[in-house]
Amino acid sequence: MKKAQRFTQAFTIIELLAVVGVIVLLASMLLPAHARTKGAVRRILCSNNLRQVATAYHVWALSHGDAFPMHVVAANGGYADYTGQRIITPVQSTSRGVFGAFLVMSNELRAPRILICPSENEPRLPAMTFSEPNPTGSVNVVLFTNDLNTSYFIGVDAAVSRPRMFLAGDHNLGSDGNVVPMRGFVGAPTLYGPDFKVSLGTNFAPNAGVAWLNTMHTVQGNVVLANGAVQQFTRSTLRSALRNSGDTGGRQSGPNFSQPIGCTGPGVNRIQFP
Repeated sequence: MKKAQRFTQAFTIIELLAVVGVIVLLASMLLPAHARTKGAVRRILCSNNLRQVATAYHVWALSHGDAFPMHVVAANGGYADYTGQRIITPVQSTSRGVFGAFLVMSNELRAPRILICPSENEPRLPAMTFSEPNPTGSVNVVLFTNDLNTSYFIGVDAAVSRPRMFLAGDHNLGSDGNVVPMRGFVGAPTLYGPDFKVSLGTNFAPNAGVAWLNTMHTVQGNVVLANGAVQQFTRSTLRSALRNSGDTGGRQSGPNFSQPIGCTGPGVNRIQFP
């Protein structure tokens, strides 16, 4: 009895190319969706970070006459003496900047890593401890020493009595007259903006004024309001929030903050970038 012959048929070149083409097509369809999903997850994680920051601010304020660190002098545990300064050094005690306002709330924040946005695009490092010197002596521990250990700005004049003012938020803001600005106020993809101290204002010329850079959260950003709410803003909703912040400016004390292009009111909606 003859055994049945087995025939092994290989892919032809055309069939192989067809399979490769289908794989490439599927990848081109799935990768953008994956990127969007990943971006959305990062925005949610950033919002969660800022919710913890908001809670820390308000818990701290309960022990300091309902005032945030920017309005309490250093002698009373706050950071008002140094608001408007920015000095980057490898030593916590000689650095100045946004990080100091968070440092005085270290007991409430507990973990400094939440001060780095998951979508951070600049060379900033999440710190592992607020302590200095290094409590473990390990060379691999990142200490919380300066503004390069945080992604979030602070609202200089935010107060419990002004619930719609900006308290903290993502630093990817800029202003150069474009729909998607190419210039940031501090660190930018191409150029440096005017200063780390900015008045965001309330009124804006058409296609000018403050907007989100396309470096984090896809031309969007997260902001904590003084009432503790975390909002995700597009350019238009960002501007609407600034118009309705309730800040009229006119403050004479404190640092002299610069005025960005397209924004009116040098003392209105002042923020300081890390």
